[in-house]
Amino acid sequence: MKLSSKTLLAGTLLATLPIAHAAEGPFEYSANVALTSDYVWRGYTQTDEGWATQGGFDINHETGIYVGAWGSNVKLLEGNTVKPKDRADLELDLYLGYAGKLDHGLSYDIKAIRYMYPRAGSDLNYDFTEFHIGMGYALPQGTELGLSYDYSPEFFGKTDTAHHYVFNVGHSLPNGLGFGAQIGRQYLKDSKDYTYYGASISFSIADFEASINYSDTNLDDVKDKADSRVFFTLSKSF
Repeated sequence: MKLSSKTLLAGTLLATLPIAHAAEGPFEYSANVALTSDYVWRGYTQTDEGWATQGGFDINHETGIYVGAWGSNVKLLEGNTVKPKDRADLELDLYLGYAGKLDHGLSYDIKAIRYMYPRAGSDLNYDFTEFHIGMGYALPQGTELGLSYDYSPEFFGKTDTAHHYVFNVGHSLPNGLGFGAQIGRQYLKDSKDYTYYGASISFSIADFEASINYSDTNLDDVKDKADSRVFFTLSKSF
């Protein structure tokens, strides 16, 4: 029987929820779920401006080493060149990393990520690997800064090497209201490099975290793919 991407994702999420409370010894377990009106990744919609159900889980060791998985339904704008049966409708990410905190509010995160689209045609070469390094700095009064770099030896669609930089800033108020902003630059070999940017406001709704997000890029010929957009996200961590 051929299961839909949303059925597969829902099953994965349900399987992870019980372990979210099973922290024992040197390990810590957590899970998360989210519903968003548009899955936006580096300025591009991944769901054709439609809704996405997302979630994942992490296993963290006291040494700072962690492994995790995250998934979402997708609807990539592949055009008529891709047969319907070969189109991607599910994204599954697996990652392994090492993170920790230094003195004076500094933190770091190093990881390898494998992006997979298990139901897409193999000749599309959608699956790819990225290596990530990030640094964070926590300022007084709830402000945090972040700077990260990602490198892929063979990017999405087998488009050769890719480099990605992003800077973000966030500020949290005592009442739970949060503000965030980011600017990123994606470099693609033999393709059009671009800059994306965005902002968000986060707040609590009952036991859930909600956010209103804005995203845009400097691209001119990508209408309905990476133009200006506002989307809403509701999430919960366990």
